[in-house]
Amino acid sequence: MALMFTAYFDASGKRNHPVSAVGGVVAPVYKWARFELAWKRVLAAEGVTEFHATDFAASQGEYVSWKGDRVRRAKFLGRLGSIVKANGNKLFCASMENNEWASVNQDYLLEECFHSPYAYCGFAVVKQVLAWAKRKRVKTPVKFIFEKGDAEWAGLEKLCKKIGVAPVELPKEEAIPCQAGDLIAWKSRIAFTNGIRKLGSFMGSPSIEGFDELVEESRSLDKVIVISGTPGIFSRDRLIENCKRFRIPKRALAMKE
Repeated sequence: MALMFTAYFDASGKRNHPVSAVGGVVAPVYKWARFELAWKRVLAAEGVTEFHATDFAASQGEYVSWKGDRVRRAKFLGRLGSIVKANGNKLFCASMENNEWASVNQDYLLEECFHSPYAYCGFAVVKQVLAWAKRKRVKTPVKFIFEKGDAEWAGLEKLCKKIGVAPVELPKEEAIPCQAGDLIAWKSRIAFTNGIRKLGSFMGSPSIEGFDELVEESRSLDKVIVISGTPGIFSRDRLIENCKRFRIPKRALAMKE
């Protein structure tokens, strides 16, 4: 009997942040049912109703009493990460340097073709999942679910429609596995942001210690979730490479035409 697979995703970061990210996990439906039970159990044990990365990171909302309690926070993330590891088949994430998006968009019709960093990253993880499904010879179409609430959702829908995919947008309370996407996107965004900062420091004053910090930062997600994953990091060079690959017109040429 063919397994039905669903991929759940969420985003982290806005345009005014250094980095935006979309992350999530794919798994068969029966594993997601098991995931929800285990996830809710951990949340209930800690007296919270949902995992919200922004509130967790800032110790606000349901996490206001967690401020400064590193042991509790580490154990909580570890338990959530274990649930993802036990039930997810593969992790996917795409991160965007927002300043570089804006920079490349000055030269190419990036926004007109790919709409926004959120849409670009969301489309990237959809493509990653489709490539994975092809390699694994998944016989049924994968269902894609994103957490509802991003103002740039329409752009992602348009991109996915071009490849025959119709992603679904659901509120957090109706798509518990999207909370795993929130965790993955948040950790990836923070790791990428810290990596950019540390790279700048390293280039200014190269050292073995600085290089070790860069390597350690790149592995920070592994401390939470040890599961095979496909990351996508879009820096300026990668964006320009994709603009050329997909024949995105330059603004100057488009204006002449």
